[in-house]
Amino acid sequence: MATLRKHVNDYNALADDANWNRFKSLPWNDLRRDLLTEGQKQAVIFVTHVEDYTPGYCAEYQALFPVNADSPSEAMHNRELFHFVSRWGLEEDRHAQALALYQVHSGIEEDWDRLSAQLILESQKEFVVGYKGLLQVCTYAFLQEKATQLYYQSLARNVAEPVLIKLLHFLTKDESRHFVFFSDIIKSYLETFGVECLPLIEEVATHYRMPLHNTMNDYRRRAIRMAREAPGYDRALPIRILFQFLERMGEERAEWREEILSSISRMKTHLKM
Repeated sequence: MATLRKHVNDYNALADDANWNRFKSLPWNDLRRDLLTEGQKQAVIFVTHVEDYTPGYCAEYQALFPVNADSPSEAMHNRELFHFVSRWGLEEDRHAQALALYQVHSGIEEDWDRLSAQLILESQKEFVVGYKGLLQVCTYAFLQEKATQLYYQSLARNVAEPVLIKLLHFLTKDESRHFVFFSDIIKSYLETFGVECLPLIEEVATHYRMPLHNTMNDYRRRAIRMAREAPGYDRALPIRILFQFLERMGEERAEWREEILSSISRMKTHLKM
């Protein structure tokens, strides 16, 4: 409990000083519609859908870690976690609304009601992370947040429209902060339970898929097109970053090194890397 509280408090201490305003922080009057390509417009539409699924993500956390759990100790743990989940959800929802605002201001979809109708078709669908324990949920989020951060960085490097570049920089900073939180949770699990954690991490890494891959209409084609708009984006990089993370843990704890390297080898074999 004390370890979780520290991670949550450290995160929120940073988050409270890292605010940006989705309505005021972006210079909407400087937006250059003529600098947007059709592919970039489609990329914005795609990531808006992914971010707009925030209510589903938060509902899954609430179902997995209920604050009204029968056990008082479990309820206390989940209430502590909720201090993070509520803040994380607020930031992800800000991403969704900021991207929707960008669609309206840039002319991608100028009609708010029509845009809302398009978004709700996807966000009504059920999201199931597929894991129940906090370690595996955080391993999934580790990969998801890093993938999103890297994509926004790559897209920003290939965009000429100045307001979109600034928005993507805001999103990148938030996703990076989220990633650090989930990294810290995984590290604490390893420090507490040692290499017993490795099979649980392996299970997530070898079966990882981005959210909405099995619910969004025409996901595969849209994901391929999205990646083409961000040359330099490597969808395998989040997994390699996980390997690097585990290798550093092995360097810190020499007695774990052999088992960690074996775990990484098994994951590479499974993923054909």
